[in-house]
Amino acid sequence: MPEGNSYYAEPDQLAAGVRYINQISTLAHDMLRDFTTTVNDTHGWPGKDDDFAKEVIPAELREREMAIDTGTSLVEAVVSVADGTMANLDNIRNTQNGVIDSINSASRRNGRH
Repeated sequence: MPEGNSYYAEPDQLAAGVRYINQISTLAHDMLRDFTTTVNDTHGWPGKDDDFAKEVIPAELREREMAIDTGTSLVEAVVSVADGTMANLDNIRNTQNGVIDSINSASRRNGRH
């Protein structure tokens, strides 16, 4: 546990978290792909040129694009969380390695820790 101004991190737990976030990201990508495919399969349902089609198609296209854009934004957000967490993990590991190297270097010079 941290004391005072010390910094505490558990890289293995962070790495496990990144793996989970990556799994969620993959699932989100798959869901968006499946949604887009399914929605695109229904594009002709209102017809082509009758009064109903002329009334419904513009709104349906806006809603379709908005849903896909929203899904894309959510996927990008999950990917960004994974990328940011991985960058933090790399920083933590680099900091820990630097501290360990400094301790080892000092112990070699002084013959003790």
